[in-house]
Amino acid sequence: MAMGSRGTAGGDKRDVFSRRARRLMRWRPGEMRRIKRRYIKRWRKIARIVVNRDANSIIPE
Repeated sequence: MAMGSRGTAGGDKRDVFSRRARRLMRWRPGEMRRIKRRYIKRWRKIARIVVNRDANSIIPE
């Protein structure tokens, strides 16, 4: 890798989504895609929890 260790997963996410940082580093084939997929999966999980929580509060018991 061009810049050595990039730190934690949060740092990787920031590097992948930042156009300038992404071009400065050397990524393995498929590495950026895996990081982006994990990020999107995490957002979908959070959204699903919020929607289910709101839906459960609307349903009368």
